[in-house]
Amino acid sequence: MVKIILQKIYTMSVCVLLTGVSFGQLPTVLTLAPDGRSTGMADMGVATSADATSQYFNVSKYAFAGKGGLSLSYAPWMRKLSSDMNVLHLAGFGQIGDNNYISGAVSYFSIGDITLSDGASAVTSNPAEWAAGLGYSRRLTPYLSLGVAFRYVSAVHADLNVLNIMSAGAFAADVGAYFQHAVGKDHISAGLSVTNVGTQFDFGSEKVSLPAALRLGTFYTFNLAPEHALGLGAEGNLPLTGDNALDRTTVGFGTEYTWNNFLMARAGYFYSNKNYGDRSHLSFGVGGRYKIFALDVSYWLPSSSNSTALSNTFHVTLSCFFE
Repeated sequence: MVKIILQKIYTMSVCVLLTGVSFGQLPTVLTLAPDGRSTGMADMGVATSADATSQYFNVSKYAFAGKGGLSLSYAPWMRKLSSDMNVLHLAGFGQIGDNNYISGAVSYFSIGDITLSDGASAVTSNPAEWAAGLGYSRRLTPYLSLGVAFRYVSAVHADLNVLNIMSAGAFAADVGAYFQHAVGKDHISAGLSVTNVGTQFDFGSEKVSLPAALRLGTFYTFNLAPEHALGLGAEGNLPLTGDNALDRTTVGFGTEYTWNNFLMARAGYFYSNKNYGDRSHLSFGVGGRYKIFALDVSYWLPSSSNSTALSNTFHVTLSCFFE
C-alpha cells in the first residue's frame, strides 16, 4: 500500500515538473499540447498554418482554416511511470459569414487511481482535470486575423493532512493575433497569443494561479515545387505568472515537409531549462490527408537523462474538414 501511494504521488510531482509548471500554477491539462501535429514539431502551434486544434495555441488562426472541421486527439501520458494517465482533446470550428469563425474545445486529463492513506484508513479516487472553452475569430484583412477565447477549468489538489483530493474551478481567457503573407512563391506567417489569463483556483487553505503565458512564433514555408513544400519555424513560450519567468521559458524549433498535400513528415527540438522542468526532447511526426480526413501521429525522444519519464510518449489526432 505504501509503495503504491508514494509511487503515484511521485508520478504526479514529476508530471507537474515536466510541464514546466510550479506547484503554485495548475492545472496540468492547460500545459500539455494536445495534438499529433504540433507535438511532432516541438509543440509549435502559434504561427503554423491553422488546423482544428488551433484554439489551444492561437484562437485567431481559425480565420484562415477553411469552412470548418473537427478533431479528436489522444495521448497516453508518462507511461514510464504510470499506466493509467491519459490526455483527450476534442476541438472543432465553423465559419459564420465571410470573415467570422466560432470554435470550441474540451480537454480531459485523467490522473488515474490515487490512494491516500495515513496507516489507519485509506481513500481511493480517480481524479481528473478538464477544461472547456468557446472562441471567436475574425479575419480583418486577407493577411491578418484576431481572436478571443473563454474557458472554464477544473483542477484537483491533494490534501494529505485530511486524506482528501479537492477540486476547484477557474475562468480563463485567451487573445491572439495571426499574420500570413506570400513572399514570392513562398509563404510566411507569424503569431502571438496570451493564454490562460483569469481567476484563481480556491482550494480553501490555498489559492492557485492559472498558468498564464505569452506565445510568440514565426513559420516560413518554401514551396519547392507544385507538389513539394518545406516549412521551418521557431516558437517561444514565456510564463506570465510565478517566479523566474525567463528561466521557465521554453523554446521550440520545428520543420514540416508536405508532399502533394497528402503526406507530411515532421521533426523538432524542444528546449526547457534543466532546473525548471528539464523536458527537452526531440520530436518526430508523420501525417496523412485523404479527401476530408486527416491523421497525425507524433513521438518524443527525450534528450536529457532527467526527462526519461517522457520516453515512449506519443500523440494521435484524427481530423475531418468541411469543404
